[in-house]
Amino acid sequence: MTFCLVFSLLITVPVLLFVYQQTDRLFHTRIVHRIDDRERNLLLGYRNGGIPGLVRSINDEVETGIARGGAILLIDPQGRRIAGNIAGWPRALNGPTRWTEMRLKPNGQARADLFAVRVFHLSDGYRLLLGTTVEDRERMRASLIEALLAALALAIPLGLLASFIVVRITNRQVNALGSVAERIAAGDFSQRLDASREGEPFDKLAAVINGMLVRIEQLVGQLRLVTDALAHDLRSPLTRMRAHIEGAAMQSCPESRGRSLEAIGNEIDGMLRLISATLEISRTEAGIGRQNFAPFDLGALLQDLCEMYQPLAEESGVSLEVGERRSIDYLGNRELMGRALSNLIDNALKYGRQGREVRIGVEENAGGIRLWVADRGPGIAEERRDEALRRYGRLEEARTTEGSGLGLALVAAIARLHGGELRLEDNAPGLKALMVLPPSA
Repeated sequence: MTFCLVFSLLITVPVLLFVYQQTDRLFHTRIVHRIDDRERNLLLGYRNGGIPGLVRSINDEVETGIARGGAILLIDPQGRRIAGNIAGWPRALNGPTRWTEMRLKPNGQARADLFAVRVFHLSDGYRLLLGTTVEDRERMRASLIEALLAALALAIPLGLLASFIVVRITNRQVNALGSVAERIAAGDFSQRLDASREGEPFDKLAAVINGMLVRIEQLVGQLRLVTDALAHDLRSPLTRMRAHIEGAAMQSCPESRGRSLEAIGNEIDGMLRLISATLEISRTEAGIGRQNFAPFDLGALLQDLCEMYQPLAEESGVSLEVGERRSIDYLGNRELMGRALSNLIDNALKYGRQGREVRIGVEENAGGIRLWVADRGPGIAEERRDEALRRYGRLEEARTTEGSGLGLALVAAIARLHGGELRLEDNAPGLKALMVLPPSA
């Protein structure tokens, strides 16, 4: 609250001081110009007619009233008054003076006023005093000082009121944020801040925090799913390993014992692959690998993968072909992109071999780049495709085949690392796995 009050005063006081300074400067300029005009008129008479001409000019000003609101006096070398509306030469003006302020009492005035005065030394010892009243400026100064004090007197209660309102609003928002944070810390990740009034700063902050909470809820949910699925998937090989170990301990035949040890090694290899895939997905989702982005040719990558998987496809009796061959330069991580496409090709050969045909390809248009792997197998029903994309999300039809259910999750993570997404579409018949990527920079 104190900060808001001080801030309001820091804004108000400089503004009022600036107004005071500029107004005072304006009045000063007007006073100077007024004396300059009278100086030119009188000295013109002096140049044309000497002292007699100057006396005539002074008498004309006094008689016509031009000198009203001003002071004018001409004295001879002995200090005697010759013409003007001042009774005598002020004692304070003994030396040469270009500009000063003093109180003078012109003829016909009841009291002395404050005048801005100039003194001119003429030939033969004559001296001329010219002055103009500055009472208007003094009244202006007094009025501005009163306005400054009044503004300060008004700014203090207004500053206190504004401080009270700001502090109350801030406390309400902070308390709401603290309350939501407490419930989230207690484990309720469904809590959200109220962001109904669009456009206000706190509401924008609430929207950002709500987005963060949604992401945290998703990550916590994925962590729970990963923990449960990992525990489930590790329990089976560990149980089999225990059975193999017990069987090996009971075997007296070296050959049977060797088969049990080999089975144990296979189970360990499977668990290591499972853990490695999980770690790779986590690293990819954390953005690790983006620092290795470099230009490469997507068309050449597809051709290399096709040649690498060709023997496996022929062994499975599947035709593996690349669609229309084209060269597309792309900025990304070639190793991770190759890993993602390898997973898709491996899944197509494993689950779509009944269709005897797998095709891979790449397309580029104004909307971005589309990498796809399509088979003619049984495919995946539309309502179950989200389940297949989850970590450890293995459909019942795939549980009889070797795998961890992490292949498509890894592909989706790599696509997100490159700013894209993985989609599963119907290939009529079969499945089409599609990586949609933004245009390469």
